[in-house]
Amino acid sequence: MQGAPQEFLDRWALIPLDAVADTGAARIWKVQRTDGTQGAFKLYHRPDRGNEAPGTQLLSAWQDRGAVRILDVAENAVLMEWLDGPTLGDIARSGQPEKAVQTLADTARLLHQGPLIDCTGLKPMAQVFAPLFECRFAERCAPPLARDIRHAIGLARALLDKQTVQIPLHGDLHHDNVIQTQTGPRVIDAKGYLGDPAFELANALRHPKGMKDLVRRTQQIDRCLTLYADAMAVPRQRLAKWAAAKCALSIFWRASGLVTEDAEADLLHLLLKIVDQ
Repeated sequence: MQGAPQEFLDRWALIPLDAVADTGAARIWKVQRTDGTQGAFKLYHRPDRGNEAPGTQLLSAWQDRGAVRILDVAENAVLMEWLDGPTLGDIARSGQPEKAVQTLADTARLLHQGPLIDCTGLKPMAQVFAPLFECRFAERCAPPLARDIRHAIGLARALLDKQTVQIPLHGDLHHDNVIQTQTGPRVIDAKGYLGDPAFELANALRHPKGMKDLVRRTQQIDRCLTLYADAMAVPRQRLAKWAAAKCALSIFWRASGLVTEDAEADLLHLLLKIVDQ
């Protein structure tokens, strides 16, 4: 991975320490500030911060509730405090999935305690899901997958039409976006949505990443639905519907609009069976 651009090193008075990752959307470096503190410098590949732009302001507003501290921002870059510790996904993959799930639920509960913050600039859920409603299917797409995605689209439309409460949402709150530090969990990489609180932990039903068998166990799904619904004070069945809708949306995103097949087709089918019970 190439070195951090000198423009930002000079602007924010940073010393590069290590190239950490290239996520596909951005490159991340560990850096040091002039006061000796360390930070994470994230430079996006596109000329702006894309779908994470609203999330930066949300994380700033949530810094007293467990979010990472935002130190500086630019059109296509952000500087955050450096967080030492494993993600909840790492904790789950190391053999403690129950601990990871419980911590994620507790983290969500803390984020959403207290008065609502300013919603200006956050992306409405209707805009997030709008592209899914134009979903197309390739000729070789298996009929069961096409049928399940159409079912999930119907759920998404109904859910969006009945958002009686709309609040600021992280939008991508799952195990690998929470780091367990010595001082407690810290949330990173928010999308910054505005919508139904039942959506907040819906995507977490697809995680932890790399634990395919676990997330497809009926007992695990059942426990997560109970914990996550309680954490967000929402109906369990509504959260399950959002989980199915979000799974379909993720399949659509990976397909670039023309669905053929997908590794989560079986998970979508399982989530829909739970919804239809």
